Amino acid sequence: MNIGPARHFVLLEDPIEDGTPVVFAPSHAWAAIRPAPPGAFDEQRVTHIVEMRHHPQVTFNTRIKHRDRYLYVRGIQNVDEQNRQMFLLCEEVVTP
Repeated sequence: MNIGPARHFVLLEDPIEDGTPVVFAPSHAWAAIRPAPPGAFDEQRVTHIVEMRHHPQVTFNTRIKHRDRYLYVRGIQNVDEQNRQMFLLCEEVVTP
């Protein structure tokens, strides 16, 4: 399966402190990170689209770390519902 230019080695994290520790297995993945097209009225929270192989533990609580950038998952698309490839609609949050 070709998932495009998966040239970014990212870390998958669950930053939500709800008492349930989530340990991703594997915790790292190769992904393609692209800027999202502009949205209407500049109210779109999705700033990037991440394409990667399917990972069953990715949820709306997942944070993707790439170098010093943090992308928070806001939408998940399981391509063709085959659990092989996924598109993640993410919002970049800049931390000081």
